[in-house]
Amino acid sequence: MDWIDKLDSKNARAWEELMVDYLYDLDDWNEARVQLLQLLKNDQRNASESDLRAYLSCCAESAGSVHPIPDLKETVEEFYSRFGMENSKKD
Repeated sequence: MDWIDKLDSKNARAWEELMVDYLYDLDDWNEARVQLLQLLKNDQRNASESDLRAYLSCCAESAGSVHPIPDLKETVEEFYSRFGMENSKKD
């Protein structure tokens, strides 16, 4: 079972609609999402599924014109270390 199958249908559909706009595959999105969740956990923060999607979309968008396309997980790490995640909340 993929990670996306564990989400409710509304969130799963939103992820599917987002992913088709980028060159990253399902595994890339999963790795980046897991990485972001871990970074948030390390900082004792959390975020909604829609905020995670928005953040990862921003990361993917920033890498969209670079060739070869950078690793999404690494882009998330870089963005988070530089900017944090404004829409996250303290646990």
